[in-house]
Amino acid sequence: MARPAAARVNSRPPAIDQKERLLVATEQLLCSRGLACVTTRDIAHAAKVAEGALYNHFGDKAELILEVVLHGVGEFREVLESLPLQVGQNTVQKNLERVLESAFHFHHRIASLVCSLFADRELLARVRGSMNERCIGPGRTASVLAAYLSAEQRLGRVAAHAMPEAASELLLAASFNKALQDHFYGVTGEAQAHRHLRDSVRALLAGLEPQASERRTKEKR
Repeated sequence: MARPAAARVNSRPPAIDQKERLLVATEQLLCSRGLACVTTRDIAHAAKVAEGALYNHFGDKAELILEVVLHGVGEFREVLESLPLQVGQNTVQKNLERVLESAFHFHHRIASLVCSLFADRELLARVRGSMNERCIGPGRTASVLAAYLSAEQRLGRVAAHAMPEAASELLLAASFNKALQDHFYGVTGEAQAHRHLRDSVRALLAGLEPQASERRTKEKR
């Protein structure tokens, strides 16, 4: 006998739905109230689950915070993972603009949460420790972007004198700084943010582009 249509559609295990609700509720509460004003009871109530159920999915508050950050990565992770395939494709400017636009969506989503962690040094230390154990965090993101720039440098599409590590950190800093500014001033204009990020890419590329002599040497090889 065929299952009812409603049963077929709702195929996700209840535990996964519960965890998703907890993550969404945590992110919303932290962004609207701030870390210091949110308790696990508040989160459980907003997610419509028992407070004890929260600890079925997360070992402690630090693990919950880290999962909220990872939950917000979204498209940014996919863009970073696809970067090796973009080497030599399109233009360096277009590739970097795509990275920064996806980075900005992520940074804008987590900026207030990350900043609020500095008010709880113990919690910050635990979150940082969990990130180090998983080999994730800002340093890992910068290294992926630096690897892309180094590969483009070997193709002659980035200047030989450029410093990929420093350039990648500057680009990501531009994204996070813009996210912080928008939160601070209450700005929500996505189009304006994207223009700002494209300007940042162009400004940096003015120092990354190979000189005419470098291009001629590459062409002769």
